Amino acid sequence: MKTKSWMTVGVVIASFILASCQSTPKNTIIDKKVYVPPKVLIEDDGVPDELDNCPKTPEGMVTDEYGCPVAVSLIGNFMMELRVFFERNSKELQTKCLIEVEKVAEKMHSDPELVVVLSGHISEPEAPQIAVDMDGKMNQIEADKRQLGRERAQIIKSALVKRNIARDKIYTFDCADIMPIAPNDTEEGMSMNQRIYGKALKADDFYTGSDHEQSLTYYKEFCQQF
Repeated sequence: MKTKSWMTVGVVIASFILASCQSTPKNTIIDKKVYVPPKVLIEDDGVPDELDNCPKTPEGMVTDEYGCPVAVSLIGNFMMELRVFFERNSKELQTKCLIEVEKVAEKMHSDPELVVVLSGHISEPEAPQIAVDMDGKMNQIEADKRQLGRERAQIIKSALVKRNIARDKIYTFDCADIMPIAPNDTEEGMSMNQRIYGKALKADDFYTGSDHEQSLTYYKEFCQQF
């Protein structure tokens, strides 16, 4: 696997990212049939044309030998990650992503010591837009979308509750646009930031903060719990 440069050229891959709802075990070979975007005539990333199924992937995405992002993973036996991407200004969960929610629910049912952490994220253009009147008063020129990240997380939470996951085992955070995983100056980057990041992990690890970046304290430093 490798990391590609931020310099992306050619067609926008946002449509691919929005379809990236996969819970793939770590070190497991991904079914290459999943990736069906058209081949390109250049080698922009070092992957031979005949192998590069996902050209123009932004920097920061971990990719397999076929040039495609590894979106979601099962880490060891104790933590499962989930990533769901949304269209601009939307909180609609695509039906094809429900299978990934079901995998997380199945993981939860397999171990009563697990909790689920869901963080809602938005891209910079989805953040509230502020303007200053001539009298100096601050007025919003677009609908307030500060709740969008929260609503996205709530959608996933509701789907888990419907699958018999107890509400008190689901922690939700609104992280707004403060934790981007890609630059907001490209369409593909913005699409990557319009997401839910979730994980099922041991409750003790989450509460005690044995791994700070997976802990309750870590999320409270950056995001609003609700």
